[in-house]
Amino acid sequence: MSGCGFQTDQYQLLDFGAGRKLERFGNWIIDRPCPPAERASKSVAELWQQAHVRFDRKDGLKGKWSLLQSDAKVDFGKNGGDFPSWSISFQDQFRLNLKLSPVGHLGVFTEQAENWHWIRQQVKRLQHARQEPVNVLNLFAYTGGSTLAAAAAGACVTHIDSAGNIIKRARENAASSGLSEASIRWIQEDVFLFCQRELKRGNQYQGIILDPPSYGHGPKNQVWKIGKHLLPLLEICGELTRKQRGFVLMTNHSPDFSSADLEASFADAIFGSCGAGARSSRMTLTARTGDRLDAGCAVRFP
Repeated sequence: MSGCGFQTDQYQLLDFGAGRKLERFGNWIIDRPCPPAERASKSVAELWQQAHVRFDRKDGLKGKWSLLQSDAKVDFGKNGGDFPSWSISFQDQFRLNLKLSPVGHLGVFTEQAENWHWIRQQVKRLQHARQEPVNVLNLFAYTGGSTLAAAAAGACVTHIDSAGNIIKRARENAASSGLSEASIRWIQEDVFLFCQRELKRGNQYQGIILDPPSYGHGPKNQVWKIGKHLLPLLEICGELTRKQRGFVLMTNHSPDFSSADLEASFADAIFGSCGAGARSSRMTLTARTGDRLDAGCAVRFP
């Protein structure tokens, strides 16, 4: 999987190297850390001088934003706290509101763009075959890009995330996209517990999307560790789609798993066979220079 899917005036990877990446989000050019770029060299040095803001990691995940362009004409505030939010659009499907965060995130993972195209295609395919709404479960759903891709295609989506402030941002994205009235359930819950309860309730989904982190916490401080919890969660996902499985998508950025390992775990948990049904591929972003930056792994069915 390569490329992006955004129009270049909305998002573009300009360059990467020396452990950093330079990206344009709308009118702003952002310089941020990027571990997969550590072994690469920057291709166009003068491009980096155009950055408006830069993020440097200071303590674990957290760090500091610095304003680089004195003519940016914004009130930067303490560590970027007053930097204005802005938005970008994904094709003609939905909009995502962005803002600087203390951990260097903006509110979008642009490598997911090709998956959003794929989700739309799967929902449309299933609707045509079923002639009825498609129920999609989005786990670790973040600010809702995959939720909005499915909802814009006509799916009924259940959006699960453990952070209330992130769900609020996802709902704001839906409103900005004209999807406030779409069939979306917004639920703050521990992903594993929610799926266990859905299984007990006998609920079924035609599609499941999940982007599990390496480590995380539920709303009641439940611990998530990908090495311990991923396989049992995938097994439940297999049960939740057993009767009418239309598609399953898992993406991951953990360095602890290779694409082959993820594909095997996915296939074994969902289908009961390592050789059945799943296809993995690397997610990449293509810079303006034509160079490709690794951005994790996607495993898809079908």
